[in-house]
Amino acid sequence: MFKYDGLEITNIEEDDLLFLLEVRKEAWLCLGTIEIPNMTKQKKWFESISNSNKCNYCVLKEGDKKIGMVRIDEIDHINKNIRIGGDILEIYRNTGYGTSMIKLLLKYCFHYLNMHRVWLLVLETNENALKMYRSTGFQEEGRQKEAVYTNGKYIDYIMMSILKEDYNKKEMIGEWQVEG
Repeated sequence: MFKYDGLEITNIEEDDLLFLLEVRKEAWLCLGTIEIPNMTKQKKWFESISNSNKCNYCVLKEGDKKIGMVRIDEIDHINKNIRIGGDILEIYRNTGYGTSMIKLLLKYCFHYLNMHRVWLLVLETNENALKMYRSTGFQEEGRQKEAVYTNGKYIDYIMMSILKEDYNKKEMIGEWQVEG
């Protein structure tokens, strides 16, 4: 468990699968997949991640309230790079939870995992996420042109990142309230 800014992330347990299925069903159109999730696939997915040391999926909570899920993967310990991602239940979107989730993940990656660079991929059509990532210091690095087919057309994946140095500057100038 890791806590920051009133939120916490905890490892996924089998009894979280129904909640995570709900999150994934709401978010699947914003992901790079056309596969609609169901419980059978959810159980297979859980089995595959439970035995993996290459990725970590967690439940995002505020107290006992489950808000969404986060993903930490593509962990490169030699070059100190890591990919993050997350999904918030629709009823909690546009309420600040997404920004708090990203701040939590950045603090975890930079302060506790000692990463140098945190990166992510986001669909070019996900305007709310792009705005949030930019507000938390992420910068566009490039695009995977027409990498995802959704809603009858191909769209770009945008690769964004933030370096530890830039993250630390945001903390030092007081742009972020940093707790213990």
